[in-house]
Amino acid sequence: MKKIAFYMFSFTLFIGFFLYQDSASATEKVRNDYTFGEVETILVDYLNEKGYNLEVGTEEYINFVVEQMNNDSDKELANREDYQLICAYFAEYLHRLTLEETQNYDQGLDNTIDTATFELSDEVKDTTLGEMKDEIQQEEAVKELEKIISIVPTATGTINLTNARSYAKKYYSSYNTSYPKYSNDCTNFVSQILFAGGRKKVGTTTATLVSDTKSWFIMKRPDNTFSRSTSWTVVTDLYSHLVRTQVGYSSTSKSSIIKNAKSGDVIQFKKSGADRYSHAMWIYEKQSSNLLLSGHTSNYWNRSFNAITGYSSYRIVKM
Repeated sequence: MKKIAFYMFSFTLFIGFFLYQDSASATEKVRNDYTFGEVETILVDYLNEKGYNLEVGTEEYINFVVEQMNNDSDKELANREDYQLICAYFAEYLHRLTLEETQNYDQGLDNTIDTATFELSDEVKDTTLGEMKDEIQQEEAVKELEKIISIVPTATGTINLTNARSYAKKYYSSYNTSYPKYSNDCTNFVSQILFAGGRKKVGTTTATLVSDTKSWFIMKRPDNTFSRSTSWTVVTDLYSHLVRTQVGYSSTSKSSIIKNAKSGDVIQFKKSGADRYSHAMWIYEKQSSNLLLSGHTSNYWNRSFNAITGYSSYRIVKM
């Protein structure tokens, strides 16, 4: 009798396991079947319901997206069951915004980028989260292959901390007008800190834009416009450039990141539900159980890593 009961229990566990697997697959399939346009509509409906009065693409809308990504400022939104869908949309929106500003912009007198309004293209809006996830994985595979083929020796201790810290503290809130200022300025500022700390520009040219991540530079041309590489301003491209010569490390554990990081390293962040890393900062100082971080969007020179919430994955580049 005991043997029959044991077999029945085992069979129940077996069936339950497959039902769980099917349920998980179904949930993931539903997530992947949403288009970015559909998720944007969900977000806009929420914003209207709560009286935000924000128009997609305006400066106020972009500021809301950045604040929500970095701080989960709207707690009610952050607690929604579909928040991971919205975070996937936020991450892609900021990525496309940075690309747009890097590729096409009007330069104001203070070098602030003037984009008027920015919306995702119809092509991106019609793309499902699953299709974009596949596209991102393919991009990352290609970049990983390029890194392997390049066979560049890794190096550490490449940054003069005194100079880099001095720059970070000076310009974290008063932007250096020698550079453009982007709506999503985090990677632009990290690149400036690395350059101030002695990292050499790579692949400088007078071409308007260089997308090859072997390059890393920004340079003012005689007509006062800028020539630059996407790796100077785009979160994922900076990482792809740096890990050609530096060691990268990723984890979902803050304690593991702290253990493996050091002062002078670059750190990047990814939200739960998102398929892209969307934020970058620079490690101003490593403490025994914390990191103090410098960055733009939002502006800090010594923000506590432990105080940052809402992100689920982290990666560092050992400088």
